[in-house]
Amino acid sequence: MAELTFYLIFVSFAVVLGSLQFGYHIGELNTPKSAISCENIPSDGPYDGFLSPCIPMNEGEFSLLTSIFNLGGLVGALISPRVADNKGRRWTLMFNTIFLLLGPTTMGFSSSFTTLVFGRVISGIGSGVVSVVVPMYLAEVSPAEYRGTFGVMNQLGIVIGILFSQVQGLYLSYIPGWRIIILFASALSIVQMVFLGFATESPKYLVTTPGGYQSAKRALQRLRGRIDVEEELGGWRQVTSEEGLEGLISQQQEEDTLNSQQQSELSPQNVPEVDTVESPPVVFLARNTCSDDFSIWKFVTNLHYRPALKVLLFVQFTQQFSGINAVIFYSTTILSTILPTSSDLITVYISIMNMIMTIISAYLMDRAGRRTLLLYSISLMSLCSILLAFSITHELALLSSISIIGFVATFAIGLGPIPFLIIPEIVDTRAVATASSLGLSVNWISNFLVASLFLEGRVMLGGNVFYIFAAYLIIAYIIAIRILPETKAKTVEEVWRGWNGKFVK
Repeated sequence: MAELTFYLIFVSFAVVLGSLQFGYHIGELNTPKSAISCENIPSDGPYDGFLSPCIPMNEGEFSLLTSIFNLGGLVGALISPRVADNKGRRWTLMFNTIFLLLGPTTMGFSSSFTTLVFGRVISGIGSGVVSVVVPMYLAEVSPAEYRGTFGVMNQLGIVIGILFSQVQGLYLSYIPGWRIIILFASALSIVQMVFLGFATESPKYLVTTPGGYQSAKRALQRLRGRIDVEEELGGWRQVTSEEGLEGLISQQQEEDTLNSQQQSELSPQNVPEVDTVESPPVVFLARNTCSDDFSIWKFVTNLHYRPALKVLLFVQFTQQFSGINAVIFYSTTILSTILPTSSDLITVYISIMNMIMTIISAYLMDRAGRRTLLLYSISLMSLCSILLAFSITHELALLSSISIIGFVATFAIGLGPIPFLIIPEIVDTRAVATASSLGLSVNWISNFLVASLFLEGRVMLGGNVFYIFAAYLIIAYIIAIRILPETKAKTVEEVWRGWNGKFVK
């Protein structure tokens, strides 16, 4: 079993700082909404300093400010795979810190709605890049036996970032404290930039670059804390050959590796331990390499992928139209009418529960199975949504608090992490990059629609808006029973055989 070295933990923390900033931007506007938008605050009075104390906004404008983040995220998610493949994962994340620095800095020093929106879009672009490249990097540096643990680090970083922003909002939601909340993200980006300067490039990326074999070997040695890494590299060469990338590893490099292996066999103290952990297929590049012209259109129109496409679109769409980001973005606003003195504190409790349940989901993922967790998550979320709608419309403060916390908790055990984890489990390596791009696009667009329309819907319907989310979740549960496969401990081929025998009509 591979050891977790300090350096591996350090570089993982360095890249997960990007996920933390992603989550921070999701939650940063929630609690200080009234201070930012001059709600119940005269904005035309005398004040000291060169910045206005707040920026007047109505509900529609604040919804736009909140949701425009998702359009920036869509742009970042679409452009980052090609950059990550051409320049490398580490370089992409390093360059991305510019967006993560410029966005909050622009917002923090803005005195107009237009400037706020511009800064929010830039923050969204940086977060979109993070949503693609951080999970990719973590998957490529983690040992096989710890891949599940490292896989949940991205989601955990996001929920910790949300929690951190909510805690700051608890104490800084005043004039000019809201600027400190936003500008703090700039400090995080600087810290990440420094830490990434000490991180290595992904060895799985390096091994696919011309002449990069020795660089990949050195990077893997640093990450594993040992010299004898040829066995792991040998497994990568096999996958590389299967993916049509064998030309990137020269014959001389293979001969060097063979000589190194022979020397290791002659030295008794260097006999490698038998690794009994079966490593899942590795996707080296963010873009498709077997077929450069394998476009989203070909994926959508290919009947071979039709069952996987249905599941992909369903889980991504359901994640956002469950209403989760309506709660994450606007929980303080939702509860302020019935809990005017403690809505900020409840928002923090929501984020704490989100973090705890995300950790629990990592434990349950390979025990209960993806299908089981998704079905429980969707059904329990629908119940919590009904209770939330009922409690808000009848002004039941305690039930509102319990139901909104339960709503987030049941999301975190299934519908939160699984839509992204399941993509490489239902789509083969040839199409997984295209499928991921399509899934992220659907997710960001759905997120934008919910975030931009929710406040207006709440004005018209009040708490009854959550009955709409509940109705969708009930329908989604019925659909999920019919189309969702169980992917736990199965190869893509086994999942497809299950579809052919049961799911495909």
